[in-house]
Amino acid sequence: MYKIVIIEDEAPARKKLKRFIKQACASYEIVAELETVTDARAFLAQTQDFDIIFSDIELRDGSVFNVYDKVSLHCPIIFATAYNEFLMNAFEANGIAYLLKPYSFEQFSKAWDKFIRLQGKLPANYNELIGSINNLLKERQESNVEYKTQFAIKLNKEIYFLKVVDMVYLQSDNGVIFAFDQMNKRHIMPQTVFKEIELFLDPKEFFRINRSEIVQRKFIDKIERYNKNTVTVFLNSESKVLKTSQNKTGDFNSWLGI
Repeated sequence: MYKIVIIEDEAPARKKLKRFIKQACASYEIVAELETVTDARAFLAQTQDFDIIFSDIELRDGSVFNVYDKVSLHCPIIFATAYNEFLMNAFEANGIAYLLKPYSFEQFSKAWDKFIRLQGKLPANYNELIGSINNLLKERQESNVEYKTQFAIKLNKEIYFLKVVDMVYLQSDNGVIFAFDQMNKRHIMPQTVFKEIELFLDPKEFFRINRSEIVQRKFIDKIERYNKNTVTVFLNSESKVLKTSQNKTGDFNSWLGI
């Protein structure tokens, strides 16, 4: 019998996951269903008497990596999420598979079969080994990335080039991404979703502070606490004021080194 933990804050997603587990596995027990970072942290601190975790990433009170970064796990994790930008983080946190919502039963089955194949085959120093491999992969990946220094902005009669160093912040609005420069001039970017544009921006210099806004580090003048889980960000000689989302604030502070 396999003991399973589910970390997922959406009831329909949990229902689908449990249906797929029932189809794939004849003998199992779901020992916990957790919906928040707080609950997951408390549960994993008390026990690790289970065989596998199925985990979403963005929970209602923050990122699940705020749990995995602080807890030493001894079991694999199958991630199921709507976001594809956390792949490296997932495999640094004992991830063995990454299901992108909405996933099919066939995709789920492949992930489950991988878990079954790994049973009894993991070395004693599995966590250390995986960590070393992923660090090497990350270093290689980062060394090969070439971030853009400018973007080609197409108008009806011309194409001009917007320098990345001049981009104060970016904003997504109904499927259109705008970049704002130091004069607060708005530029329509060629990309239509942040997932595309983030591939071309150096994550050391740019950070997505909420679902619809990305800021450049050098234009941040100061931050102020807005409420318990949100900060106000003042940009470009305090001419622009934005706010972080609750689930991004902790990572944003860490990115700033505070």
